[in-house]
Amino acid sequence: METVFYRMEKRIPVIAETDVLVVGGGPGGMGAAVMAARQGVRVVLAERYGCAGGMASFGEITPFMPNHLHGVTLDKPVFVEWCRKMWEYRDDEAKEAVFDEKIMPGTRISKDVAMLAMEDLLLEAGVKVIYHHNLVDVIMDGDRIEAAVFSSKSGLCAIRAKQYVDSTGDGDLAVLAGCDFEFGNADGFCQPMTLCFKLGGVDTARMPDSKEINRLYDEAKAAGEIDCPRENVLWFSTLEKGVIHFNTTRIIRKSGVNGLELSDAEIEGRRQLRDYLKFLRAHVPGFEHARIHSIAHHVGIRESRRILGECYQTEADFTSARKYPDGIAKVRYPIDIHNPSGSGTIIRTLPETEWYEISFRTLIPKKCANVLMGCRSVSIDHALHSSARVMPPVCSIGQAAGMGAAMAVKAGCRPSALDGVEVRKNLAAAGADL
Repeated sequence: METVFYRMEKRIPVIAETDVLVVGGGPGGMGAAVMAARQGVRVVLAERYGCAGGMASFGEITPFMPNHLHGVTLDKPVFVEWCRKMWEYRDDEAKEAVFDEKIMPGTRISKDVAMLAMEDLLLEAGVKVIYHHNLVDVIMDGDRIEAAVFSSKSGLCAIRAKQYVDSTGDGDLAVLAGCDFEFGNADGFCQPMTLCFKLGGVDTARMPDSKEINRLYDEAKAAGEIDCPRENVLWFSTLEKGVIHFNTTRIIRKSGVNGLELSDAEIEGRRQLRDYLKFLRAHVPGFEHARIHSIAHHVGIRESRRILGECYQTEADFTSARKYPDGIAKVRYPIDIHNPSGSGTIIRTLPETEWYEISFRTLIPKKCANVLMGCRSVSIDHALHSSARVMPPVCSIGQAAGMGAAMAVKAGCRPSALDGVEVRKNLAAAGADL
């Protein structure tokens, strides 16, 4: 690729100074910011879009994938509080009879309610939220981030903090700070992206079961009516009558951190959506009058960078249900690898009574002294990532990063100098299931 020389040297305003800066307003960023603020430190959360929610909002991801043991969620307290806030926004007809925080909270997500509920939690915790600021660079002082640089409608600006939490989902902050990372599987490909969408006007009383829909889908693929690598049609009911959610497009061999490939992925996802709409209307009973209800504003990204940290966990941790003295999240969601290069999905489950733990040290990048990972981009391999990447455990990873950042601020030390066992104890005292 041809390059051009571009140089900029200018003074930019520092728009905020804080103890902890969280970059990214998705589930991990919410967990980090809320938990850090509750420890009594100043927290700023910077988000590139105009609202919080991350993939729950912009990716239109639903439902929450279950991460629970014997029907009891393993992700407390922030995840459960988010679910409660969402539940409170539902009308009486859409609410479950009782919200019981001991069991798995309601799994179906309204993207708009997810955004409102997340913002409620952030503001109630005292977090300073800054929207429409996109991370573009960092200013380093040795191995420490001196300031994070953002672009907004006002131009370039900086936010300075003592500790930083990378909740970008892609490890953007850590990479800008010079941290090493892994990407994808052994062939260099990440799990495929999916453009989620919802169809309304569906006569659900006439809608066939999944087995019959998949049979019709196979026939349509064989006839060349639909072109999608996915092996089946994945759909979910929603909180609205006659509205069905589809998490079924499959966009392979595209990188979520390559601008041109990400653009192409959005176009490919919408091409597949058009195929699905024609197929469903033509062949599946109940969908004759289906209409577009909503489409994700950002293609769903399962996997991108994984930042290498003080501890590196692998698939062996899953198969052995490994526990850590500094474990900061319990996970029992299956290994769930959508084929990065085509059809097929690998599912491996744990015994009903088991879980594995994420070590606090996987959140600590090796090459930056004042950043913690508060998103899916922690130091784990491709297979384990497929289990830990879903939103409930990402909330727990985020809240652990927030706790660690707050403790490092109070102690005046690097996160790597913290005792992870103490981080775990403090999280448990704050309501985490540890």
